[in-house]
Amino acid sequence: MIEWKANHLWYHDDNFRCFGVDIGQRMAVIRLADGELLVHNPCELTEQLKSQINALGKVRCVTTANHTMHQSLSDWWLTYSEAYFYSAPGLATKRSDIGFDGELTSKSSPVWRNQLYQTVLRGNDQREDVVFCDPISRTLVIGESIMLLNKGCLIRKLVGKSTGCHIHARVPFYERYRVTDPKLLRRSLQEILTWPFDHILPVHGDPIEGDGKKKLAAAYGWVLNH
Repeated sequence: MIEWKANHLWYHDDNFRCFGVDIGQRMAVIRLADGELLVHNPCELTEQLKSQINALGKVRCVTTANHTMHQSLSDWWLTYSEAYFYSAPGLATKRSDIGFDGELTSKSSPVWRNQLYQTVLRGNDQREDVVFCDPISRTLVIGESIMLLNKGCLIRKLVGKSTGCHIHARVPFYERYRVTDPKLLRRSLQEILTWPFDHILPVHGDPIEGDGKKKLAAAYGWVLNH
């Protein structure tokens, strides 16, 4: 895992293929005020990753980014049975085998209330991403709705170019087509842009460092400016 903020926030990159190319997927781990851990968007739980997680501390809760990113949940559910598991909107219906403790909404759970900002990015009927903001590291942890593919192999960069996410962080063209209610999306973004963040850790692609609010607003200029 990569330490993003000393002794507080880490992320782990795993494989994820899009258009036949590995664009990666990202799991974030945040230390809560009581020292225990929140794991967001859990990736494949290998023995190595499990050892790294356990070295950091006790897993208090596991949260999901949206209802499509759930392939590795079973192993986490079996391994960390004492943790609280929270589903993204719509996931509990799809994964009835997981005993979720609740569904993530636009209101923060009591477990991390007054520590993390939380909302659901509305406006896409097919998939709603859960978004967190960690004020200590000044980092926005977002789902699949924004991406930057500016590093790695040539083919990966070509995917970034073909989706409009190569030079700057952008909303992939196929994500724009899924927006059914721009007004709802705009309201979610307006809330997020009031939060204290400088950096963005999306589920896919490269970390987005510095000028986070400016870059998020630019990525969504097509909806914020209308």
